[in-house]
Amino acid sequence: MSTRLTSTIIDNAKESVQAYINTVAAINSDLDVVLSQLRVSYAGDASDGYMEFYNTRIQPAVTENLIGTGASLTANILSMLDNIKQQLLDTVDPQLGDYNRNPDSGDT
Repeated sequence: MSTRLTSTIIDNAKESVQAYINTVAAINSDLDVVLSQLRVSYAGDASDGYMEFYNTRIQPAVTENLIGTGASLTANILSMLDNIKQQLLDTVDPQLGDYNRNPDSGDT
């Protein structure tokens, strides 16, 4: 079975990626609240060490690498979808359609 790629498919995929970003951001925010509350009750080297690990390893993995607006995984997916839509659906497909309608008008 084949599927015809359309702008709607691209838009739906982008909406799904955005929903994923929103979900991860909400879970990450909830985790930050829990950790802040735990820090009130537990203090010491173990707590400080874990918070350093969390702040230098976990947070960047979630924010910068997964859902950030720069070069994160989701930012790259959204960019790829935009490029597919712009280059393939908005540029190549109409050009091929014009050529297929009138093949003798092209440069030879």
